[in-house]
Amino acid sequence: MAIACVAAALSGPSVAENIVPPDRTFIEAVQGFGITQQTWDAAEYAAVTFPNAYKFTRHYVVEPGTAVAPETWQADGGLDLASLTARDADGAFDIQTLLRDRLKNHSMVVLKGDRLLHQHFWNGMAPDSTHLDMSVTKSFTAILAGIAASEGLLDMAAPVESYLPRFAGTAFEGVSMQDVADMNSGLDIPTPPFLSWDPAFTEAQEWNGQNDSGLNGIEDYLVTIANRKYDPGTHYQYQDPNTEVLGLAVEAATGVGLAKYLEDKIWTKLGAEGVAYWMADASGATVASGGLNMRTRDLARVGRMMLNGGRNHLGEQVIPEAFIEALWQGNDRVRAAWSVGKEAALAPNGWYKDQIRILDIGGHRFMAFVGIHGQIMVAEPESQTIIAMNGGYPQTETQRMNSLIFLEVVPTILDATSGI
Repeated sequence: MAIACVAAALSGPSVAENIVPPDRTFIEAVQGFGITQQTWDAAEYAAVTFPNAYKFTRHYVVEPGTAVAPETWQADGGLDLASLTARDADGAFDIQTLLRDRLKNHSMVVLKGDRLLHQHFWNGMAPDSTHLDMSVTKSFTAILAGIAASEGLLDMAAPVESYLPRFAGTAFEGVSMQDVADMNSGLDIPTPPFLSWDPAFTEAQEWNGQNDSGLNGIEDYLVTIANRKYDPGTHYQYQDPNTEVLGLAVEAATGVGLAKYLEDKIWTKLGAEGVAYWMADASGATVASGGLNMRTRDLARVGRMMLNGGRNHLGEQVIPEAFIEALWQGNDRVRAAWSVGKEAALAPNGWYKDQIRILDIGGHRFMAFVGIHGQIMVAEPESQTIIAMNGGYPQTETQRMNSLIFLEVVPTILDATSGI
């Protein structure tokens, strides 16, 4: 009952004491260019809105604290993207052309250990610009769950309803937190082409500023999901509700809002260069599946920490090392579930665990945080390379974008850094 009370408190107004409302001045200014709060995430506007996404919705400010890391990266410019080539459908092009013209990339940072091999900020961005990271957010939500589990607050083997009693009688009843984290819950949610989510979910969270659904926030939508298509643990299905349930469970288990938990456990210890913004719904719940906005350089710092066994620039253990080791090892359950999912065609020997992909492509084995418009963090242990990038590819869920990024651009860059 105590858990239920905590969950109820966190989903109500009390969690929103530091929530920031939409930026009406900014929203009014962009209307002169045909952009509204209802249409801000349309493909036509990605170049303008993705670096400013948090301004269109309620959001939390995630402070970096005072432990900003000194600049220890050695900027040697050892990677020239214009000299590297990969293929598109109509032939070979240099990587810079593929990124800027074909993938609508906005920024990229490439590290090898503590060497800054390359960085660029296009589309009017600068090193201090934040960018909507979309589903890269999912990986952060799962890392926070891993921290909560390491502290003995969250049991990943427990069923969802043990932390979220309101979910008894829904499709999530009896599903373990781990199967939720691994996208193996078996949910039956019809979605339109090119979307990973039900439009009713978008409306309930007021992602576009209006809500005629009669649902007050993300949780109200989640408890309407009644059916499962598969037995839990058998099929990898990429669906946002899993991440939202995971985020709510972290809040219930810790008694702390997700954005504050990120600030306390990671952001103030990362040595982040700037604030992050985490978008939220009308109830104050964070958009755990896709609402983080951060600097590309700070995303690269997170990748560096993942390759450093979860330790920050001071050698402090921030992310549990056991959590990271389990990602790299995988298990029979996630491998089998991946094999029947649609992404197995891209990387047959990969898996998805704790909202993070482990991929083996082109002779490179790496972890990937992935957003649907070209927001990516890749970390390869063998070469100690991190690639952090943000973009505004106009269509989601496309073979073309995934093929260009993961079969062409990423392996080409990793090939190059292996020899530097």
